Amino acid sequence: MELQSGGELLFCAHHAREHGDKIREIAANVVDETHKLSDTPAVAPDGER
Repeated sequence: MELQSGGELLFCAHHAREHGDKIREIAANVVDETHKLSDTPAVAPDGER
């Protein structure tokens, strides 16, 4: 989230949901990437463990 004052804050999904209404009141821009949490592959690519 980008604050109207110019700063940036990052929230975990849990806290973003918990404080979502207040976040939207003070944010200039909110980027919700929670969809990426379920798109994680079940198996690591070769070479990653």
